[in-house]
Amino acid sequence: QEEQSYDWYKQWEEWARQQWEQAQREAYREQQKWQQQYQQQQYQHYQQDNRSDEYSHQKSQRRTQQTKHQQSGKEEFKWDFDPNDPHSVLGVSRNASKDEVSRAFRREMLKHHPDTQAGASEKDKRRATERSKLISDAYRTIKSGYK
Repeated sequence: QEEQSYDWYKQWEEWARQQWEQAQREAYREQQKWQQQYQQQQYQHYQQDNRSDEYSHQKSQRRTQQTKHQQSGKEEFKWDFDPNDPHSVLGVSRNASKDEVSRAFRREMLKHHPDTQAGASEKDKRRATERSKLISDAYRTIKSGYK
């Protein structure tokens, strides 16, 4: 009788092992399926990113062409400083401290910002806009040198 109960236990053990192995195989298949789907999604995102990069590049080229076209009709302003020298734009010496540069930036922006040119003509406002762009770029350039 003990032998029969032992046979029953052996059969149950075999059945449990088969169930466990089947569950392992199914889990492996599910994992493979998930990885394949994940890789497909990544590939699709990669393709979309490349397409959007191409679109951005094309858009950037169009914008550059438009800017060149606009600049051809754009008026050139004569400045009493060198627009390529950030220190000259802000009116500070090359060894100016951070505080002096910040004060010069604020002073120049208050003086030349387009919003402070209430009664000015359109030409003067365009000039003020260009000047404020130069001032901002100069400040950004000098400030990045302090880091």
